[in-house]
Amino acid sequence: MATKFNLPEQYRKYYRSLEPILIKPKTRTYGTVIFFFLVIALFGWYAIKPTVQTILYLRKEIVDKTAVNKKMDDKIQALIMSQMVLDSVQSKLPLIDDAMPTDPDAIDVVKQLRDLAVTSRSSVSAIQVASVPAFTNASASASTSYTIKQDDFPLTVSIEGEYPALSSFLTGLVSMRRTIVIDSIAFTPNKRQTTNLTAPSVQLVLKIKAYYKTP
Repeated sequence: MATKFNLPEQYRKYYRSLEPILIKPKTRTYGTVIFFFLVIALFGWYAIKPTVQTILYLRKEIVDKTAVNKKMDDKIQALIMSQMVLDSVQSKLPLIDDAMPTDPDAIDVVKQLRDLAVTSRSSVSAIQVASVPAFTNASASASTSYTIKQDDFPLTVSIEGEYPALSSFLTGLVSMRRTIVIDSIAFTPNKRQTTNLTAPSVQLVLKIKAYYKTP
């Protein structure tokens, strides 16, 4: 039994040309198969969509984790290099405290100057030290600040001896572990020189500053 469609006149000729094809059994079979595969593809896509999304997410996670691991490896290498540098200078760290102690320690400066005079075969005639605090609280502030603040106190040193001895004294003064700055140097003939000296004696007057850490 044929089915009648109320189609406009302009579409009826297209329908009449397609109607023999649509009513053929093979055409209906192919249409059913195509529709079946379309349904399978549609449901298959919705079935594998979460899996595809999970795969893409895991790939992104792998890339991110790889970048993080690279940064961690770089930091570990930097820490290893820093530890190696620290180990190499560990024995020299006390020199820093000797160069700039946490207290003025004026007595130690005077002792070093006297020892240097003896080593250079000159003699200390006078050492004047300005008033300085006995102790500072630099050690307490070191835990909260990495900035090293410093202060100084002046000294006036009078040395007597021959020119080579005074030159040796000045060389040793520059090489002292304690941080010392020379403000002025004055040479004058030694008026107390005795006649039995084989070389002229000179008096050296130094004005220096010794530095130390402050809070």
